[in-house]
Amino acid sequence: MQLIVQTFLNPVFPVFVIMLLGIILGKRKVFDFGDAQTINRFVFYALVPPVIFSLIYSAPLGQIDYTIITLWFVSEITIFIITAYAVRTWLKRSKLESMLLGMASCFVNHVFFILPIVTVLYGDRGVLPLSAIISIDTVIFFCGMVMALEVVAHRGDSYLKVGASFLRNPVLAAMALGLAANITGLHLHDGLKTFLSFTGSAAAPAALFSLGIIIADVRISRVDGAALVVTTMKTVVHPLLIWFLLSLVDGPDSNWTQTVLLTAAGPCGAMPFVLALQYKIKADSIGMAIIISTVASLFTLSVLA
Repeated sequence: MQLIVQTFLNPVFPVFVIMLLGIILGKRKVFDFGDAQTINRFVFYALVPPVIFSLIYSAPLGQIDYTIITLWFVSEITIFIITAYAVRTWLKRSKLESMLLGMASCFVNHVFFILPIVTVLYGDRGVLPLSAIISIDTVIFFCGMVMALEVVAHRGDSYLKVGASFLRNPVLAAMALGLAANITGLHLHDGLKTFLSFTGSAAAPAALFSLGIIIADVRISRVDGAALVVTTMKTVVHPLLIWFLLSLVDGPDSNWTQTVLLTAAGPCGAMPFVLALQYKIKADSIGMAIIISTVASLFTLSVLA
């Protein structure tokens, strides 16, 4: 019990506090929705790309346990399909909102929430599996979602114009450059590494603070079915599913299984919310699911860690 309390006090709760601060200052009208949108654009265009580039560039591709990563991806796709289908069919949400709700139910807040926690708890042995998860999620899931949104946003445009929109997207560009630099073994100047580290370190607190401001006006009484479905899928079904899938592997590395289970129990990621604002998609249910799952994960993460 003492260990659970210690883990809750550091590092789980301190990471949550920055979002709580955004909620408090939003409630007090020190910051409003317009301020949060400005911060969100700053995160999307200036802070997230360095994080994405650094993680993909530094990911040790040769040391990745591809069996576990494949199972992780299978769990994400399964949760995504079930959730998106449920909210689209039964709750009558729009196609784009259903896609982002599905993403929120499986895309954990690993960069902005889990990474700081894993770094404190496990050090390098935990960062390696998490970096692999983040790389796969970023390259396949997140960037795939961004590409799908870009296609929808430019529906009716020529393929050339759609392709040009990909090149102008900072997240897709950072992903492509990071992967190319990793594969080619490109050496980065220390000054560039300092810039990436210094800039990227602001992404998590800025995104969580912005999220707190925006959800400050969301009332508990307004929690809807979509938010409850997403929260349940993320905090209950996803961890159970990945636990079951990992149990099928013979003699898995404990560092990998421990980190993957902890990651699966994390809260809904902030990036579906960031994308909803960026592409002007209804974000109320996503925001509510994020805050409920974040509160729930304060306890689940403390127990699992």
